Amino acid sequence: MQGFILSIQIIKNQDLIVKILTSSQILDLYRFYGVRHSILSVGKKVDFDIQYDGLFMPKMRNILEFGYPWEQDYARTYVWQIFIKLLLDHLRDVSDLDGFYFALLERGAQLLGRQNPMRVALEMSAALIMHEGRNARIHHNRCFLCDEDLSDEIGLGRAFLFAHPKCIGGERFEKVKIFDFLDRCSTLALDDDEVERLWRIFSLGL
Repeated sequence: MQGFILSIQIIKNQDLIVKILTSSQILDLYRFYGVRHSILSVGKKVDFDIQYDGLFMPKMRNILEFGYPWEQDYARTYVWQIFIKLLLDHLRDVSDLDGFYFALLERGAQLLGRQNPMRVALEMSAALIMHEGRNARIHHNRCFLCDEDLSDEIGLGRAFLFAHPKCIGGERFEKVKIFDFLDRCSTLALDDDEVERLWRIFSLGL
């Protein structure tokens, strides 16, 4: 079975509880500590077996890590782990899920080595919003705070909810550019400054 590590919790004697996102569910697995074991990290893609013994929780066995060249680049790894953390928070109460989330992480991990990491993360977040149907709220074209019509310049809240700049404060964006970004799941029309400002908003949560 393959999955991406969402979180790692160290318990007694340096054993671990590992939360893993697979193509169909989020698993909590127990991993015994051993000096010959590789060091697991958040965001890693792994192949593994599950051993059920009915005593505590399923055990994670025969772990094989899939390495990406960009994992040696601190800036790319940092952005990736921020995305993983936000995804974990977003899916906190979920156990079963469809294959979209695993495929999203697989594609993002492949793109991260050759594209601006913040652009990759933003495009992944736009695809997630589209998949979950939250883009309908965005296309309501009204401020989520006062419910009045929006003008050509907007502010953005958590998860890219649209608002009047006067209602929310903070960064200002051209509405047409943000619509394009969310509709196409592409940052191509955004300059680097806009991408960095969107990244700060994205970091508030999915």
